[in-house]
Amino acid sequence: MLRPLVLLALLSGLAWWLHGEQGRGAFREVDETFLDFLIANTRDRLKPDPAKLGDVVFVRLREEDKKEYAGWPPLPIDYLMVAKGLAAFEPGVLVIADPLTWPEPKPDSLPELAQTLLPIPSVVIGVEASSAGVAPPDTLAFVKDHLPALDRLQGDARMLPGLHQLARLPEPVLVPQRDIGVVTGPPWSMALRYEDHAVPSLVLAALSRATRTPFAHQRLRTGPGAGVHLGAALFVPLADDGSLLPSQIQVPSLNGLELMTATMIEPDSEVAKTLGKGRTMVVGIDNDGPAATAARVQAQAIASALALPRVRVLTLVEQIAAWAVAALLGLGLLRRPKKALGRMLLLLFAALTASYLAFQGAMIWCPPAIPAALIAAAGVFARLLGKRSAAQPCLDPSPTPH
Repeated sequence: MLRPLVLLALLSGLAWWLHGEQGRGAFREVDETFLDFLIANTRDRLKPDPAKLGDVVFVRLREEDKKEYAGWPPLPIDYLMVAKGLAAFEPGVLVIADPLTWPEPKPDSLPELAQTLLPIPSVVIGVEASSAGVAPPDTLAFVKDHLPALDRLQGDARMLPGLHQLARLPEPVLVPQRDIGVVTGPPWSMALRYEDHAVPSLVLAALSRATRTPFAHQRLRTGPGAGVHLGAALFVPLADDGSLLPSQIQVPSLNGLELMTATMIEPDSEVAKTLGKGRTMVVGIDNDGPAATAARVQAQAIASALALPRVRVLTLVEQIAAWAVAALLGLGLLRRPKKALGRMLLLLFAALTASYLAFQGAMIWCPPAIPAALIAAAGVFARLLGKRSAAQPCLDPSPTPH
């Protein structure tokens, strides 16, 4: 009875210590490698759910309507009026796909546009990348000061396009407290390489805000199995070079003029039903041509990524329950110490197989490092200190005296 109690106390203390180490980043590579393996075997099933495509709305500033705007490309006053109309619907994230920059003399409505955007909790604005020429000092300073860093790169980072220069910087009055993402041309890379890290595209910056995933919790992989992980819950498949895969989905759209001309939008109107509340709203210049514009590509990419199936990571309480099951299985190894190591390997295989089947069936994932460590520790303990069966008494072969 003493050995099970000692082993139970040992495993409890080990689980507590491993949990603390896990919180400090230990075992991260082990867990993530197993998660990558699971995702690689379900990659073909990662398709956008049509029922969730309504979470993103594309607000089109149509080129065919350019005479209705104050200027073309739209001026700050045009964006201001669109933003006011959208603010009433409390967007979760507002993404402005075109760089907000205008030539001198600067329009007088710029400060008012900045004030209009201020109450919206999450605003992501774009900056245009260019591969021509050498980056001037102000461009490099903008990258370091305003573009977030994506440090966790896996695979060959050289497959990502390098960020050499920014062609159009957003107006300084609009930059503070805004997320910035780089807008590139085809093939629409999810991130660009800069020095020893990567900087996010407009799509990745928008996904970060929409999923509330800090860049420190994201990792980007190139090559085989390419994709970007936003935490453990969302994986967005990419081409081997880190570029977006083609997405020909239909995103709910709205003509920006309807927001600029309406004095009041009825709650039951089609506009209100399209916009909803808490959605990700992408504003950008578009046209009715067959070729997708840059803004339309951004909206489609954001919508398709947010509609992908999510991985359900077990909560801490559920993980503790899994640890308890692993510990109880480990206690059973005390019964036959000589076979403990072999049975330990069988238990590890069974646990990983169960995890694989749970992911295949319902995309449920439990980080395996801690339960596997508990089973392994129990196996070693049982083999070294487990109870041995009593030795059989030896028979004296010598004859008994008569």
